Amino acid sequence: MFSSIYALLHLFGTWTFSRPVYLWLSSVYVCFTLWLMAAEREMLLLTVLIFLFMYFALLKAFPRLLEQGFANIQEKLFLQGGVGMYLGWSSVAVLANIGVYAFSFGIQSSSKLGIYLQMLLVLLAALSAGYALYQSKRNAVVFATHWWAFVGILVGLFSREQTELLIAWTLVCVVGLNVFYFKKRLRSIKN
Repeated sequence: MFSSIYALLHLFGTWTFSRPVYLWLSSVYVCFTLWLMAAEREMLLLTVLIFLFMYFALLKAFPRLLEQGFANIQEKLFLQGGVGMYLGWSSVAVLANIGVYAFSFGIQSSSKLGIYLQMLLVLLAALSAGYALYQSKRNAVVFATHWWAFVGILVGLFSREQTELLIAWTLVCVVGLNVFYFKKRLRSIKN
């Protein structure tokens, strides 16, 4: 709620960022409330659509925040930290929402189709995370949040039986994401 008020107040004044940044952020905050309402009512398709829009809006807002810079350390901590974490989390969690919707049609998670579908979702989550990293110029906050999200996936997999293949596949995807992040980031630090 406070984030929504913060974003809305900045629409009507001369503040640090451009109006599109605040419009995108305001839409994310409003959509999060809508997502909660849809999730509470188990409107799975609507939760997926809302989440996809939030992810798109974060992809629009966050790079602009970084380009336009921050007026002070509090703004940097609040916006880069908060929005960066939300972008990182959303880039992985949006695929989890799609998975929940797909499995609502009765696919058993332990069936062959269920295993392959989960493998596809993990791959797409890693690719989505890579895209978010690319858009955010390999932002460290976004990357750290990806780690948090993938650790959550692995903890969930370890708590279920017969998930060895999924665990191995998730680790492969995480290694690929790490190579993508560190290879270019280390190269840019050296230059």
